[in-house]
Amino acid sequence: MRCKECGEIAQDRNLRYCENCGAKMPTPPPGAVRRTSPGVAAPQTTGRVRSTAAARAVPARDEAEDTDPGLRAVHSGDVDEHTDPGRSASPPYDGPVWLAHVPGHSPSVAGVGLLAVGLVLSILPFFAGVGPFWSLMVFVGGWLVTARELRAAGEKHPLVDWVPPALLHPAVPAVYAAVTAGLAIRMLGIGLTPLLWLGGAGLLGHDQYRKVYVGEEGVGRFFEPRQLLRGMAPVALGGVALCLVALFLTWTPVKGTRYSGSAPVPQAPPQLRVVDAPRPSSDSVYSFFDESYDTGWDLSFSITLEMLLLAVLAFIALRPEIPRPEWTRFVPLGVVVLGIVWTLVNGGLAMGPLLFLTGLAAVGFTMVYRAFTRAE
Repeated sequence: MRCKECGEIAQDRNLRYCENCGAKMPTPPPGAVRRTSPGVAAPQTTGRVRSTAAARAVPARDEAEDTDPGLRAVHSGDVDEHTDPGRSASPPYDGPVWLAHVPGHSPSVAGVGLLAVGLVLSILPFFAGVGPFWSLMVFVGGWLVTARELRAAGEKHPLVDWVPPALLHPAVPAVYAAVTAGLAIRMLGIGLTPLLWLGGAGLLGHDQYRKVYVGEEGVGRFFEPRQLLRGMAPVALGGVALCLVALFLTWTPVKGTRYSGSAPVPQAPPQLRVVDAPRPSSDSVYSFFDESYDTGWDLSFSITLEMLLLAVLAFIALRPEIPRPEWTRFVPLGVVVLGIVWTLVNGGLAMGPLLFLTGLAAVGFTMVYRAFTRAE
């Protein structure tokens, strides 16, 4: 068919308007394909015998294609591009590029991934770790947070789909973010592992703050951080900070030679004289079974005591109108007593234990004042 206005040749004889200029196309000649039903078009015949290939049915065109002169023909490749029945019909992702391949496109899942890499590296002897117990806590908590994020994003995975909803309470990611922040403080240092822990804890804290902390239903409605700056609370805040700094210092005095006695005398001919030289203190072979510690973090139960001290700050930050039993005001004093006993058992006459006891004294003084006075 040729347009009478512009001379454009149309490939489809059923076009009512020209694709080039929009003018009305001439009436198709007899024998052209005509419309017989909304879904199928059948050929017109003049009584002559036609081949089967020429008489096959032709898909009907959309009504918008018949009425809109500016609509172009759609290629079959364009139609089949997004019609795969096995592909989900979810909208395309338009968020940050670095989250494009993260499950659920969640920063929290990315943070859990960084923490998982840090846990795997801690298996090697030359990478620091947080111990078996807290490694297990980080693994279980990260699994629950990942399940909650995937469920919120509408994604399914066989490893997390069976998690019961009772374990996906908003308090779980809130506590997990706080615990990972405390563990990141313990892992402060120079190297790859501290960067992984800081990155993972930072992503978790930033993402979960806007998801489970703020808002009318967030856990932030139970806390008021400004209370840490009122009254005697700054004394406890400074005491906890001093205790955390003290854990990075030396707790056991390092002597010039850690071992008494002399080096083993090797067997030699009588003509040779063996000098009885002292063994160097840095001998890795003989210092393998040395039980002394350099810093407070190397002592057992140090991370647990750190978490208890941070929990004391959270207790101080609780809003006054939050109902609580009367006996809970003495719980921080129990933490202080436990810290004093732990320091006396594991510490020595070094800078670390002395500063730790000073911080505990500041925390204890504040909690005694708050426990036996009603002015809060």
